Amino acid sequence: MRKLVSFIIGCAGSFLPAQEAGPAIPPLVAKKALQWMQNSDASKRAAAYRTFQLYGDEGGTIYRRTLQKARTLHEKKLADILADERSNPFLDLPDVSEKLKTHRARVFKLIKTDYKKQPDKIAMLRHEVGMLQKINGRARMIAENDPGSLDKSVKAIATALAEVSREVNIIDETEFDRNQLDLDDALMSIYEGEVHLKNREVITNIRKEIESLVSARLDNNASAWASVSQKDFANYLNEFRSLFALTPLRLEEKLSDAAVGHSRDMASMGFFAHQSPIPEKKSPGDRAELAGFKHRWSGENIFMGSSSPVAAYDAWFGSDGHRFIMFANGPNLIGIGPHGRHWTMMTGRK
Repeated sequence: MRKLVSFIIGCAGSFLPAQEAGPAIPPLVAKKALQWMQNSDASKRAAAYRTFQLYGDEGGTIYRRTLQKARTLHEKKLADILADERSNPFLDLPDVSEKLKTHRARVFKLIKTDYKKQPDKIAMLRHEVGMLQKINGRARMIAENDPGSLDKSVKAIATALAEVSREVNIIDETEFDRNQLDLDDALMSIYEGEVHLKNREVITNIRKEIESLVSARLDNNASAWASVSQKDFANYLNEFRSLFALTPLRLEEKLSDAAVGHSRDMASMGFFAHQSPIPEKKSPGDRAELAGFKHRWSGENIFMGSSSPVAAYDAWFGSDGHRFIMFANGPNLIGIGPHGRHWTMMTGRK
């Protein structure tokens, strides 16, 4: 500050006072102040703002012009940083996230379409889901980058932009909180800043989806009562549900007991149906209640032909009604009942 004051005195000493004839602010002083407004040191920027305040109202026009120049320079710096792939690992995120959003909505409609089990339609659907997996994988890979360095650079520029807005408001005598700098508002005032804020929101949402999926997998794998096949099926299905931002399903012991019991009954009694010949186990709801499931049962799938979790998933995916149950939006619990070549899957909500 002492250097700047000395600089001002040296440049302005030969000029008349602000209220008399002559330039309100010497051009050399304004130029130097503009340089300091761009400094990464907040104290130097503050000194530059105070410099203009020494000249009072007479310097308002030049001050406003200098602030506008500073704003333009800050905006260019922000644009350069956000356009550089070396400093911005999220450069491709807007295109990828928009593509993910569009494909996710479109493919989910396909998932919920009744194709009457037509092989060509099911093959098309599998291909579409595969393409969605690639897009989702790309979005996750981008979102997992460390934003620390970029956020630090953007915050510094946003702070300077907010300071410029504050100084303009002071000139205009606008009512506002002088002790509060709204950085997001400063970024929203320019296109690049708005894109950055949207990217930040997208990154947050993608990371939440990943965290939710990982949390469900950890819970499922920690279920000591569950078999490897039960865990594998639940985790495998959840990976596909996450493509559509659906709630991951957590294994539920009692619901799984009901599912295992039905698979065992089908194998031992030689029937294959949702309705059991055992009176007290006639419907899926009866079986869930008998097993001690205390929450709301919602759907049931049955399969016969393989002990593989992937085979069971593939069979149900190719059957419209069963696929609808696997990709229902309401459930958050799952019961898995493998028994030999028989499978029963039940969903519910806590």
